[in-house]
Amino acid sequence: MALRKEEFEEDSSWKRHLMTREHIDITISSELQRRITTTAQQYNISVDEYLERILEEAVPSEGSPIQKRQPATQKMLEELMETRDQILRNHDGEPFEDSTELIRQMREERSRELEQL
Repeated sequence: MALRKEEFEEDSSWKRHLMTREHIDITISSELQRRITTTAQQYNISVDEYLERILEEAVPSEGSPIQKRQPATQKMLEELMETRDQILRNHDGEPFEDSTELIRQMREERSRELEQL
């Protein structure tokens, strides 16, 4: 790949991009390294670009709330079971009915209405 002189000039966006990047050393297993390299090749991108994309998705941006997952407690389980029992009591011991047929009928009705327009 040939590089143009502009890419190395003081005001080039490429150089500014390189100057704002940081370097991180991590130790990973050779198996993980192989999988990362293989996947990056499948996407036709560099390992750096592939890992940066993954980290961009996984790491919240500054100012965004961090939602921590808390382990389920016995109290949470009891509340969930009580809610389930309440739903069953409200529906004569039967779980919710399958709404697939109802949705299909509503779609057919809506299609007929649209055909009349």
